[in-house]
Amino acid sequence: MLLLRHNTLSAEDLFTIECKMIKIADQNHKIGNLQHFTVLDKSRAELYGYILGFSERLGLCDSIGVTPSEFLDFLIDVDHGYLPNAYHSFYHAVDVAIVLYQMVCQYDVANYLSRIDLAALFIAGLCHDIGHPGKNNNYQVNLNTELAKRYSNKSVLESYSCTLTMDLLTKHKLLKQLEKTSSLLGLRTTEPEMRTSIIKMILATDMIFHYELQENLANLLELVVDHEEHTCKKKHKPTLPSTAEENEDESDNDDQSPNEPEIKDIFTNQGAKSAIDYFRKKSYFEDSIPLYLKNMPLLPASPEEDEDEEDDEDDEDDEEISGVMNTTIKVKEKTTYTPPNYIMEPQQRLILCQIILHAADISNALRPWPICKSWSNLVCEEFFGQGEAEKAHGLPVSPNMDRDQVSQTTIGLQFGDFVVSPYFEIFAAFFPKADELLKTLADNRKEWLKMEEELAKTVKIEENEGRNERLPSNMLPDDRPIINPTGRRVSVAAGMVIIPDELEERTVGTGKNKRKYWGVRSVSHSEAFEDRKRSEIVRRRKSEEPMRKIKTISPIRKITKKSVTINACSSRD
Repeated sequence: MLLLRHNTLSAEDLFTIECKMIKIADQNHKIGNLQHFTVLDKSRAELYGYILGFSERLGLCDSIGVTPSEFLDFLIDVDHGYLPNAYHSFYHAVDVAIVLYQMVCQYDVANYLSRIDLAALFIAGLCHDIGHPGKNNNYQVNLNTELAKRYSNKSVLESYSCTLTMDLLTKHKLLKQLEKTSSLLGLRTTEPEMRTSIIKMILATDMIFHYELQENLANLLELVVDHEEHTCKKKHKPTLPSTAEENEDESDNDDQSPNEPEIKDIFTNQGAKSAIDYFRKKSYFEDSIPLYLKNMPLLPASPEEDEDEEDDEDDEDDEEISGVMNTTIKVKEKTTYTPPNYIMEPQQRLILCQIILHAADISNALRPWPICKSWSNLVCEEFFGQGEAEKAHGLPVSPNMDRDQVSQTTIGLQFGDFVVSPYFEIFAAFFPKADELLKTLADNRKEWLKMEEELAKTVKIEENEGRNERLPSNMLPDDRPIINPTGRRVSVAAGMVIIPDELEERTVGTGKNKRKYWGVRSVSHSEAFEDRKRSEIVRRRKSEEPMRKIKTISPIRKITKKSVTINACSSRD
């Protein structure tokens, strides 16, 4: 029986929730293809039941030491924390959580993550947009809102979601048993470490990190491929005994990794402030709350980040966290399973969680057309609402948010071609079962083109010159360039992304999982700054040229041409 401490629900709702939870949690119950699962036609009680059922199948409650009742109590408060926005609502949060479950269980993501990683990922997915006011970071910064001031214009809404999430974790004491239960799994994790992990996942949903996550995804893929090739070579070594010299050479080669892919913590400071500094150095809690957030440890720290604060004790903890278990364990008399091998270190698994959460957050374009279109309708409703608010305040209208200048088909095609397609080409190379997502994306693209053709027959929209504006520099971490931040700004549901001016064709994966995609041109940070300077000079020169008459053409058609080019190059061999 489900019992609540902080909230109340009707007996009928509790019955519905428990029945749904029991059914979904039953390992004999077959979960169909979640590609067709839609949350928009379900009641709150049904959604709670699905979330509890999937969390039980993942062993989430056992992993962190709570009961389904306690987790439901937390979930209801998470729901209350979401505002009734068109898109950024509790329904979006549940949809992301369901997609996460799909990726973890149906696309084999679970092969690379621990039970504790999965628990943190699921909580981050449910909470990643909590408190979102329906107006994005660009709006908050331009209007100089209280939230923008509070978080120094850096990942404003993501930081606010982190704050609310931490408050709820404290209110419900959701992680009080974590260290004990995680130790039983051989993955001892403290509450501050888990909180840090969740914060880093939620902050990484800021679209300014899209290309950095994409680069990390490609590099993690390379890391896994290299590991598998190395393992395969070892399995097929000659049976003849090797000489001492051969053994010595092999040992040297194992130690040397000049071509090892570089996987970066996107919050590495390099002497600058980033969004996560707020959670390290400031406590948004009252005196009654412990001080662990003021000295928040990193999980684990990257070599470049806070080196002076690392000590031997932290290193020992990291080694315990990355421990490997080859057996099944019993927690609260329930048989649970710990993956027998972790290819990735804890920091790399955290980065993979960031990548997976971002993938789920932008996955609308990969759902079957009726679901994709329904979410797009809600995105446009919220976008155009922000555009009207910006006009009312005398602010420049954000890209894709002026209903008089852009169409839904333009938004859908831009999002699919420039953002989703390259990211998921790499994702499908990493997780081959996810190839069905790319097929659905291609089918949806045809639907957008059909809509565009119908619209072009009756409507002509003037080209909006504002598309080439840069992301305001005060929204970027100080002194640390986000990967190639110059380019055309495009608003998407998850925030604002910058389509870089220069892209290069890349290949990832091997064999039948080989993929081609358009990625950010590889440049060093110093070169990135030079590129910015050059682009500024070009921009100034263009502004000094005589005004040319603007042709009245539909931006839909123009974007489509570019989309066709990008889509054609994002193909599989």
